[in-house]
Amino acid sequence: MPAIELVELASFRDFVALSAVRVQPAQRGFTKHWLLTYLQSRHPAVSTYSVQVAGDLVGFVMLIHAENPTQWIIERLTIDRDHQRQGVGYGVADRLIDMIHGFENSEMVIARYDPKNEAARELFARLNFVEREEMFRGRKIALLEFEFEEAGDAESDDADDSDDEIAAADTDDDDDERG
Repeated sequence: MPAIELVELASFRDFVALSAVRVQPAQRGFTKHWLLTYLQSRHPAVSTYSVQVAGDLVGFVMLIHAENPTQWIIERLTIDRDHQRQGVGYGVADRLIDMIHGFENSEMVIARYDPKNEAARELFARLNFVEREEMFRGRKIALLEFEFEEAGDAESDDADDSDDEIAAADTDDDDDERG
């Protein structure tokens, strides 16, 4: 996977540069004009990042702090057609998840995209998001949720697993379906 850098966009000129990002013809219906991205990024809950590889602009992504203060939304993840299928989109989403996990009180990341966008569906499924459909602002979209496992929960689960393994060993029962 190439070294990916996320740079928060601040100036109008930064957003104009997004016009250089080109997508596959089949994906054009899923992208938004850079000017709309600029206008939406003026909201205090929205941050937009350029995606850079070796100093070159190869895409952009929006990160939105949802109305629920424990939730963050990844939206408009767009990678230039010449850099798709090289792990860039995966790397961006993975980096954002790590970044969000470091935010105070963050519990959930939601990836928002058009449900017909198969590339987005596949990408977020590979990141272990769970898909569900809901309405958002009057239009049907797909939401993917990723809930962070609390450190205490992980230790508790490990303890439960150990108890289950001991019980299974005592009874020679093969019903343990954990994966």
